This record gives sequence, structure tokens and C-alpha cells, in this order.
Amino acid sequence: MKRIGRISILTLSIVGLSLILGIATSHTVRAAVSALVTVSNTSTNPVPVESVDAKNAFQTDFNLGLSPQAIAIPSGQRLVVDYVSISGIADSLSGAIQPSIVLQSSLNGGGSASYYLQPGPTSVNIPGANQLYFAQPVKVYADSLTVSPAYAGFAPFTYTFNVALSGHLVAVP
Repeated sequence: MKRIGRISILTLSIVGLSLILGIATSHTVRAAVSALVTVSNTSTNPVPVESVDAKNAFQTDFNLGLSPQAIAIPSGQRLVVDYVSISGIADSLSGAIQPSIVLQSSLNGGGSASYYLQPGPTSVNIPGANQLYFAQPVKVYADSLTVSPAYAGFAPFTYTFNVALSGHLVAVP
């Protein structure tokens, strides 16, 4: 009985202390009132915006063998690649091969970069066929773009891939 009484007194003491601390440390916060914001842009000084809609859409689909493929980008435009999908086959008669698809981009008056994408085996195992697949969002900026084949391991006997690129065009600043 004494034990229950001590536990009750301890519990009530903790609850009481919590209430006292909660009340003592609570504050009322008020937001500062500020003046209304007015945007006053004119046709000679417009608000800068970048429209990414259907009229700016870009997509291409092509077969890639062992030769690079240049992507045509309209003059005065920059291609922003948002998504890449790759599917195909790479086989070697000599041994293992790891194919890569390389996006080589450059910006006029700026830098260049190479993006290596390595397709992996599909989840379906088909005897005699080494089907490979890759699809994911990317972010590649290009004033000029070349898609090139590459591989590690033994020289390919078969190397054929379907490459699909989608994104949008923006005006070069």
C-alpha cells in the first residue's frame, strides 16, 4: 500500500511540474504585419520566365550500332534531356562484355561532359539472347549532343541498341 502511495505522489509531482513548466515557457507569437508587395514589370522589363510546354518538347528515337549518332538541335536552342531509355543487345564471341551508351554534350562557349549509361540485363532470361535495358530520368544540357557506343571487356560481335531521348528546348541565353 505504501508503494502505491509513493508511486501516485511521484506521478502527480511529475504531472504538476510538467504543467507548471509548460505554462511558464509558453509564448504567444504574433506575425509582423508588412506592406503589400506590388510587382510593376512592363513589356520592356518583363518578369523572366521559362516556358516548358508542348511547343518546347523534344524527343528522338534511333538505333545505335558501333558508330556515333549526332543529335540535331535547332540553332539558338539548348536541349535539356530529361529522360533516357535504352534497350538492345550486346554480345561477344570472345567473352564477357559490358556495353555503355555515352551522351557527349557541349555548351557553346562553355564546358563539355560525357555521361556514361550502362544498360543491364532484363528480368526475363531468354536463352541465347543477352537483352539489356536502361530507363531513367536524367538532366543533360547540350547545345550539341552526340550519342556514342562504348564497351568494356571483349570486342562485340553484336552491338545494337534502340535509344530514346526526351526533354525540351530552351532559348540559348
